Amino acid sequence: MSKQSNQQIADRLIEKMNDRQSPFDLPGFAMPVNPTTGKAYRGMNALWLAMQGPRDPRWMTLKQASNKNGWKVQTGSKGTLISFLKTTDRIQLLNDDGKPQLNSRRNPKTELIKLANPVETDAYVFNATQIEGIPPLKEFEERRNASKPEPVEALAKLVELTNAKVEATIGEPGYDPTDRIIYMPEPDTFGTPQEHLAALLYEVVKFAGHEKGLYDPMDVTPASQARPALASLFTGNEIGVQAQLAPQMNYQDVYLTAAAAPDELEVAANNAQYTTDYLHGLINSPEQRQAARQERILIVGDVIDYNEKQYEVMGKLRGKDLQVMDKSTGNRFKAGPGDGIYASLLSAKTEALKQQRSLEKPMAQEQDFDREEERDNSMEYEHADELEHEQEHHMTIEQQIDTGLNEDEGNALDFSEEYEEIPELNLGEETGEKQKSGRKR
Repeated sequence: MSKQSNQQIADRLIEKMNDRQSPFDLPGFAMPVNPTTGKAYRGMNALWLAMQGPRDPRWMTLKQASNKNGWKVQTGSKGTLISFLKTTDRIQLLNDDGKPQLNSRRNPKTELIKLANPVETDAYVFNATQIEGIPPLKEFEERRNASKPEPVEALAKLVELTNAKVEATIGEPGYDPTDRIIYMPEPDTFGTPQEHLAALLYEVVKFAGHEKGLYDPMDVTPASQARPALASLFTGNEIGVQAQLAPQMNYQDVYLTAAAAPDELEVAANNAQYTTDYLHGLINSPEQRQAARQERILIVGDVIDYNEKQYEVMGKLRGKDLQVMDKSTGNRFKAGPGDGIYASLLSAKTEALKQQRSLEKPMAQEQDFDREEERDNSMEYEHADELEHEQEHHMTIEQQIDTGLNEDEGNALDFSEEYEEIPELNLGEETGEKQKSGRKR
């Protein structure tokens, strides 16, 4: 981002921290998310949108809102400008004669390609409070939380996947990167359960940042120490841990960085985002997603103890129905996701897996994991499926407003230096025309 943009974001953060209304001051504060993609906004974009005022964390572009049945951005609404790296582009396919290829509906064929060099891109986004017809926030939160693991389980999984082990200490929380140990006081000697979780998350974030060369504990400058504070905020929002409650987190480092070095705040936010991406990548690897999916359903081969009997899933029937056998009698019956017996067996399976993991964890902590195949995805851009727009990347903001907003989803890494301030897009009260407020560049 430009120096002026960084300064504006830093000034807003200082103002909010002085009023105790910043994301760091409000435990449980939901960071910005795009409801059309389910992805959180990132880095400085996340901080900027979080400080815009509405408590509703849902933000999206005009096109994304318009693509939803019954959704409409209210006339007179002002869009907020964000910046990100565009890593893909959609090109039109041509035949041998240089003419557009057509699909079965006689529309031009296009192909999504990955750009060799990411392009800095701007987009205007609107808050859910500005959109008519969007479901209530409560419904969105209920659906989103239903697919998330419990915070305690998610944090335990992160500890496991970082190949760290937690050991009890009578002192303050800390970590030893050499022996891969995170030291934590016993829960009953350390504040509330929420504070204990937040403190553990903070140490996991520092451990992971150190592992990836994104955090140096020997660098005590505010800009360096702001990195784990921001990473805890981002990661905690992902897994449902109220990172703001970590007693060892020094918010003064964030404040001083914003006040004295706004550009360093951007560096800290980007490093924090890389750490979050790394942790998110661990817990959302294909193997982890497959394992999680298998825990949410019954699969062929499952043997489940329930009500003093043992049941085995023998095979698939039509649709999602399964054939299940009562091993004590040999009787076979059909069970589907809508059946009570299916729900009971799945609950028993899930509980058994939890108990198994609790028994295996001490053993796993003693093993040396082979890390040669570890994949660092913290620097990769993972939004190719959303970043599909038809406009050329060299278009100015004025041209974009004249021709319609770009279609990109604004949650890629925000390194843009293309704009000197953060203007707003205004949809005119009477005509709905798009107008730009603020000074011209």
